Amino acid sequence: MRNKYLKETYRNRDAWLSNRGLGGSAASAILGLNPYMSILELYRAIVMPNENPIHDENESMRYGTQCEPLIRKIFALDHASTYRTIAPKGFEMYRRADKTWMTATLDGKLIRLADGKKGILEIKTHDVRKKDDAANWENRIPDNYYVQVLHYLLVKSDADFAVLNAKLRFFDYSKEKGLTLNRTEIREYYVDRSDEQVQKDMAYLEQRETEFWEENVLKKRMPIMQIKF
Repeated sequence: MRNKYLKETYRNRDAWLSNRGLGGSAASAILGLNPYMSILELYRAIVMPNENPIHDENESMRYGTQCEPLIRKIFALDHASTYRTIAPKGFEMYRRADKTWMTATLDGKLIRLADGKKGILEIKTHDVRKKDDAANWENRIPDNYYVQVLHYLLVKSDADFAVLNAKLRFFDYSKEKGLTLNRTEIREYYVDRSDEQVQKDMAYLEQRETEFWEENVLKKRMPIMQIKF
């Protein structure tokens, strides 16, 4: 039996930020897989928010925010015969009923036309500037984004699958021209809840998130090491 969840809508971004609990980015930080935030930074931001705010607005994120509705519309057009794509309304968030600190803010919801099953649409924009970074996207979802999708499936329990739609910008560097945009590419990745490995990974993630919340946040015990996935 899947867990129940609650749907909440906030009047503005500040209200959403102050109520979001542990979201997808936090989940990857707990496992030591978030390249932008460590588990210690996450802990301090939750326990001492006034002293350690999470600065989650930069140029790349602003670009992603501006691209999101455009990418969602293109996805809806390209997959009109496969999915009904539903855009979020305002500052919409989902929360686990049994673990109210687990939340999910979705880029979109999907309904598969063939069988009526529900899904999650996750949209990403990413700048690829190194060869090893490009390799992270070859036939796989980068670990931090995979964990984020798993977290959303843990919260929104009626979703049977998730589609990650990524807009990648590939840059080249030369002494003469500096950093220049070479090409852009859209890639899609599918995650099925029923997959045995996905279920194992979800169970592991929920265990680690619960341990972090109950043993570190509630007891105000600073985590002493990164937890690897």
